[in-house]
Amino acid sequence: MSKTRLAPYFHPTQIVLVDDDIDFLGNLSLQLEADLPYLLFDSTEKALAYINDRDDESPSRQRFFRLEDEQEGRRHVTLDTDALAREMHFTNRFSRISIAMIDYAMPRMNGLEFCRRIRDPHIKKILFTGVATETEAVEGFNDGVIDRYIRKSEHNVYEHLNRTIRELQHAHILETFKTAIDVFDIEMPPLLGDEAIAELLGTLRSRYEFVEYYMVFNPTGFLLIDGDGELYRLVIVDELEQQALVDQAAALGAPAECVRLLRSGENLLDPAFMSRAQNVTSDAYRHWKSHMRVAECINGARNYRWAVFESDPGEHGMSRPRSTFNRYLEWLDTMGYSLM
Repeated sequence: MSKTRLAPYFHPTQIVLVDDDIDFLGNLSLQLEADLPYLLFDSTEKALAYINDRDDESPSRQRFFRLEDEQEGRRHVTLDTDALAREMHFTNRFSRISIAMIDYAMPRMNGLEFCRRIRDPHIKKILFTGVATETEAVEGFNDGVIDRYIRKSEHNVYEHLNRTIRELQHAHILETFKTAIDVFDIEMPPLLGDEAIAELLGTLRSRYEFVEYYMVFNPTGFLLIDGDGELYRLVIVDELEQQALVDQAAALGAPAECVRLLRSGENLLDPAFMSRAQNVTSDAYRHWKSHMRVAECINGARNYRWAVFESDPGEHGMSRPRSTFNRYLEWLDTMGYSLM
């Protein structure tokens, strides 16, 4: 099993909530955090049909990998960064279902039976239980039928639910991705196996309010996207890649002070600016100071330096996604319930 702790991309995914008590569903919708995308169903049959009819829309996990030839006729599989970049332009990425949450005591079909009938094994399942059904919930959890069970009567139940949903959204994408890794048996970038990097992304999420991220290279890091489609470039480099950036700047004729700051390891230069400098014939580094950022340290499995840049996305060779998460949430508010 892969030791990958972090998928190379993340975007919000849809949650299906099922309960025959319409008043409870209405109250539940008020308790969920505003940026969680969900659909409400008061019928197990309609909810199950909605989930299982979308099997064919699930993209192939193989799309993130490519086969490359090596010397002596050998071939190996690598992570396809172009495929990762394309992911943020799929208009239906937010509507992919990651979680189903259902009350246990449902007419015609109880919650455990509902979960057993979900065909996609990667969809995470939460069972909402009362005291009388807790034994069944524990058995369902131990048998792998559900991933979590939450007692309706517990203290701070909605805080627990919101936290669980976010955990399972990430777990859904990571598990789906790791399934493909294990099949292909490829070596992943070290950053994805480092818990410190996962914690950094969690910290930056609240600071920059991004809802999506996609791994990029040259230099290594992530493209961060907020709900309106604004892009940030997170650069994370170890000592070797930091030295490569110093050498690149020196080779492109960067001023001595610029090279000195980069060599100290205490600063990073916007990679888009450096890329643009390669195509400028004169005074490419005239405004280099405005593109320099203080590099912060992070000590994980390796020692890294990181900084976030707010450059024009066109400079990174990428365009803003046309379908943004906030627009998707607006669509759910106005049209989504008609699917019920």
